Amino acid sequence: MKRGVLRAGRVVVDHVSFRVRRDADGSYLVPESASHEPGRVRYLTLRDHLFLETLLNKIEIMFHPKETSFGFDERTYRIEPITDGKILIRERDRTVVEGHVTPSGVRLETVAPELEPIQNGLAFGLALRSEDLDRQFHPKAPRTARIGR
Repeated sequence: MKRGVLRAGRVVVDHVSFRVRRDADGSYLVPESASHEPGRVRYLTLRDHLFLETLLNKIEIMFHPKETSFGFDERTYRIEPITDGKILIRERDRTVVEGHVTPSGVRLETVAPELEPIQNGLAFGLALRSEDLDRQFHPKAPRTARIGR
């Protein structure tokens, strides 16, 4: 999953690139690979709050310093802190998403089948959040100096 810095960006799934657009209310329209129907992603920086919406689902994630969780398809998933560059999402003791932060966004290496309907929106939302965390921890660093962190 890639996210551009200067424009809404692109989502890359299995070497196929999809354009991400921004709508009038500031949400990002992110295509999902299975349906190609765009989902809406909105990240509120000051509240550290992520909203994902597809045709069938609405997910709200409020990030907390120690434990963040969200519900999807009658299950509860826990997002580990991503300040170390690793992305881990668990359902109970099972890892359902593994990935890492990259200079251009995030890359999800493993996604459990039950999360595939929201994988692009989730990846894009996590990319928005990782970009926000980078700005918070390195407020005066020029963008090129941040690459590789």
